[in-house]
Amino acid sequence: MSDGWDALRRQPTGKVSFWKYNWLARHKIIRALERARPTARGQLLDIGCGSRPFAFVLERVVERYWGTDLRSSGDITDRLPDFYSVGEALPVRAGSMDTVLGLSMLTYVEEPLRVLEEAHRVLRPGGHLIMEFTQMAAVLEHGHDFFRFTQHGAELLVRRAGFEPVASFPIGGLWSRVGLNLIARLNRFNRGAKRVITEVPVRAAYVVIQLACEGLDRLLPTPAERLAHLVVARRPNGAEPAVGAPGARGASTTR
Repeated sequence: MSDGWDALRRQPTGKVSFWKYNWLARHKIIRALERARPTARGQLLDIGCGSRPFAFVLERVVERYWGTDLRSSGDITDRLPDFYSVGEALPVRAGSMDTVLGLSMLTYVEEPLRVLEEAHRVLRPGGHLIMEFTQMAAVLEHGHDFFRFTQHGAELLVRRAGFEPVASFPIGGLWSRVGLNLIARLNRFNRGAKRVITEVPVRAAYVVIQLACEGLDRLLPTPAERLAHLVVARRPNGAEPAVGAPGARGASTTR
């Protein structure tokens, strides 16, 4: 998501680091991934992996954690992808993965259904998709930002790609959105030479805003207004790979 949501993948994560920028969203993603973790196994492919800051949640329950991203991605820092590709055409053999993961990326691709069809193609029958669908976020300034998804829309897309939805875990709510907007404004203010003076009060404001909005999310939940949904879906046993994605026709190599 914008104004910091997509930047989550460039930052260290933690459950109790509430003085850090956008802890409010990071710890909710971690919580959702922990709920989805029992479905992860075997060979896992992270589409749009960045530097894999959330990999620690799933790495210990899978055999191998593969990552792919664009060469031009600004989310790649210290940990490089295993290979580079677009999500719509993965250079991976059909039926070679047990789990496919996608976080904070589907809203930025022009044809999200094709990404889901590619995930279906590379998964073995019985394998699981774990995909985050953004519902609330400000639009990216550079304009390469296309979609928002309700839970119903997300489940409709995964069904169209040939999956059976297994579970949907909500990520945040309206109060989280308010908190992230406030933090984004503070982050823009806390820059340049004045940061010597503003750093400590801004960090203190992070703590107050994030803990307050976390408390409001719990006390006054907004089920119809979510930051995102983490959807877990299963490729049915014996199902043919989804067709229509470029990779299903031509991308047949793998690691």
